[in-house]
Amino acid sequence: MKSVNEPLHGVIVPVITPVKRNDGVDRAAFGRQLRRLMKAGVHGIFVGGSAGEGPLLTDAEWRRMVETARDVVDARSPLLAGVMDTSTRRVLDKLAVLRHVGYRYAVLTPTFYLATKTSREHLRLFAAAQKAAGDVELVAYNIPACTNSVLAVDTVCALARRGWVRCVKDSSGDLPTMKKLIRRGHKLGLSVLSGDEASSGAALLAGADGIIPVCANVEPETFLALYQAGAAGDRAAVARQMRRVTELRAALVLAGPCWLAGIKYAVSRLGIGSGAVVAPLELATAAQRRLVRQLIAPDR
Repeated sequence: MKSVNEPLHGVIVPVITPVKRNDGVDRAAFGRQLRRLMKAGVHGIFVGGSAGEGPLLTDAEWRRMVETARDVVDARSPLLAGVMDTSTRRVLDKLAVLRHVGYRYAVLTPTFYLATKTSREHLRLFAAAQKAAGDVELVAYNIPACTNSVLAVDTVCALARRGWVRCVKDSSGDLPTMKKLIRRGHKLGLSVLSGDEASSGAALLAGADGIIPVCANVEPETFLALYQAGAAGDRAAVARQMRRVTELRAALVLAGPCWLAGIKYAVSRLGIGSGAVVAPLELATAAQRRLVRQLIAPDR
């Protein structure tokens, strides 16, 4: 079992949340997906992020999701849950649930909808979250495409210097910024994880401590091999795995109007869940489903 003092690293999967037609969490299917990923040997599980549709679920279903994951994963793997929301108060309410349920890690973006733009706003959010978190450790998360706000390198480093975070996930896709974050963050003892699949190989070769790839929901073995190659500095092996990553992204993420629908349909082809996405997101198109069927064997 991983020590609580060991930095987060490796392949942490942002797990999808199988839902029923009424957008309720399909606990049985969710459990099967979690067990499948742990059996594959991933280094951690992240529930309730954008891939997990956390901000789209009702409060009751969000709680059902985090409780189900807690019951299935238990202490066998680091378990992270997203607490991103539209205001500090809503974030603190989610943190209170995680404290009660017994989580170790909470992943936090800047608040959104009325986007927070300044470092002062971001620091105020994390200060309040840190005060309320108790034993729950905060993980900073930069995902400008969803928050319309950039968690700047200077701000992340300020969070690390204050002892508020030991880990950051960056999904900006900005490789120069990622390299800067790695260089400056490592001096502060910060674990840096890449959430951008397209640049994940380059990020690992630049010294990233791990990756959080959505396509690992479908094919975790590819990303485990990518991480091992990157950790070894094997550029040729990284390039080989990245070719497969590119194929996966093309069919699962980029082929339809809703990137998540392709992932969930592919997981359903593996016998887990219905492929449904939370309303009003659009289901995978016929063309996208055809690409997925060509790429993913049902019994994989």
